[in-house]
Amino acid sequence: MSRKIIQIKTTDIYSSLTLVGIVWFVFGLQSLGLFTHCYGVIPWRIEGIKGIFLSPLLHGNLNHIISNTLPLFILNTLLFVFYKRQAYTVLILGWLISGILLWLLPDFAYFKTGVYSCHIGASGLIYMLASYLFFSGIFLRDLILVIVSVVIAIIYGSLLYGIFPSLVDSGVSWQGHLIGVIVGLGLSYRLNKKAKRIKRL
Repeated sequence: MSRKIIQIKTTDIYSSLTLVGIVWFVFGLQSLGLFTHCYGVIPWRIEGIKGIFLSPLLHGNLNHIISNTLPLFILNTLLFVFYKRQAYTVLILGWLISGILLWLLPDFAYFKTGVYSCHIGASGLIYMLASYLFFSGIFLRDLILVIVSVVIAIIYGSLLYGIFPSLVDSGVSWQGHLIGVIVGLGLSYRLNKKAKRIKRL
C-alpha cells in the first residue's frame, strides 16, 4: 500500500499556467508577424540550433497550439503534483535533451525532397512528459503512481501512433515524438533509480 500523500498546491497549477501562458504569448507574437522565418529545430544546420530552445514555444497555426495546450497543461501539472523534487529537472533536461537529439537526428525528409525540415511545437515535450509519468510509476512501484501511469496510458495511449512515420501526416514531426518518448523513459529510469537508492541509505 502506498503511503504517498497527495498535496496539490497552487504553485503546481501556476507552473503549468505559466508554461502554457508563455506558449500562447509567443503564438501571439507569431500572429503579429514575428518569428516569420524558421526558429524551430533544423537538423544538422547551424541556424537550427536556436530551435533547441525555442521550438516547443512555436506553433504553425491555431489548431496546432489548441491541440497541444490541454495535454501540456495536464501532464505538466501531474509532473509537479507527483514529482515535485524532480519536476524542474525533468522539464528543463527533457526540453534541452529532446531538442539536441532532434537536431542530431538525420533529416530524413531532406533526403527525399531536398527541403530542410523545421520542427516546431510542444508535442515533443508532451510526449516526453507522458513517457516520464508513465514509466516513473512503474519503476517506483508506488500504488498511487502506478495508478497515475495507468490513467496516462488510457488517456494518452493514442499518442503511441505519433511515433511511427507511416501513421502520421507528412507534416507531423514523428521524430520529435519518438525522441520525446525515449528521453522521458531515460530520465524516468535515471532519476527514479537514484531516488530509490537514496531511500535505502
